[in-house]
Amino acid sequence: MCGRYSLGKTDCVDWGGFGVAPVPGLVPHWNIAPGSEVVAVRASTRGREVVLLRWGLIPIWAKDPSIGNRLVNARAESAHTTPAFRDAFAARRCLLPADGFYEWQVVPGQKRKQPWRIAALDGGTLALGALWESWRDPAGGTRDTCTILTVPVNDALREIHDRMPVIIGPRNYGSWLAVDSPIEQARALCRPAPNAALQAWRISMEINAAVNDGESVVIPL
Repeated sequence: MCGRYSLGKTDCVDWGGFGVAPVPGLVPHWNIAPGSEVVAVRASTRGREVVLLRWGLIPIWAKDPSIGNRLVNARAESAHTTPAFRDAFAARRCLLPADGFYEWQVVPGQKRKQPWRIAALDGGTLALGALWESWRDPAGGTRDTCTILTVPVNDALREIHDRMPVIIGPRNYGSWLAVDSPIEQARALCRPAPNAALQAWRISMEINAAVNDGESVVIPL
């Protein structure tokens, strides 16, 4: 799964690579948790746009918005057929810029899991593959929410966790975001990142509390 990630190096994001205008004044966040408002790039009638989405997808048919608390991740292998995600997978895919994500490793003999930070080997920005949905609130207005797609982990990270977020490469941004891309083409992009693309290191338990949102959470042990 992917339960936390970061967009801390906000001044280093290549917005042009995402096909959007630079976004000034973004507040750095090093510990983004479910329920947060997250920065996303998606297609619109005017081209690509940057929006804020609440992390935790609320399906269009949901009666209770609290279902979003359980839908922060979607398995890429089945999202195209799962009722909560299939419509979004077909036509509402988006990208979440990130400079790293976190996973927790089970350590034999220990009750607490060991957190790890995982980032691009070159220190650049990752584009997490996600889906978005617009839910109409019976009380009025709409809520735009999202979920991060996950796939089985690559060999390099297998000892840390069994799944990882979908990471879309720059040359595939267009195919991923296009609302008319065939579903099979989008599914083909849902694959583990190459072993050599990422680096990982152990970090402190500070990351466990979402209120700890400073750069100190990424310091290697």
